[in-house]
Amino acid sequence: MTSALFSPLQVRALQLKNRIVISPMMQHAAPGGFATHWHLVHLGKFALGGAGLIFTESTAVSPMGRIGRDDAGLWRDEHVQPWKDVVDFVHQQGAAIGVQLGHAGRKAGSQPLWLGGDALTLEQMA
Repeated sequence: MTSALFSPLQVRALQLKNRIVISPMMQHAAPGGFATHWHLVHLGKFALGGAGLIFTESTAVSPMGRIGRDDAGLWRDEHVQPWKDVVDFVHQQGAAIGVQLGHAGRKAGSQPLWLGGDALTLEQMA
């Protein structure tokens, strides 16, 4: 039997070139919520590798909704252009990209685990 993994998949109006989907992975590499070259390389490598659909990491809709200070964000207009650069590159490789919008709720505002995971003050989250 032939695997369907590499066959196209139609999801409503979205045509995926294959059924390989990259799940969101928290990177904690977005100072001030901004996507960086890290995101371009990290997500771009999956597009270059042939994935059909790539999801960004959980992307906060509010600075107070982040798990930690360096989580990705989309709460400021200035956050759009760095993400657009990532999206354009992924699209140039023939892949689709989606964003996982997030708000950490009561778990928002903690140091990265490698720094102890302690709660941040309101001032530290700003």
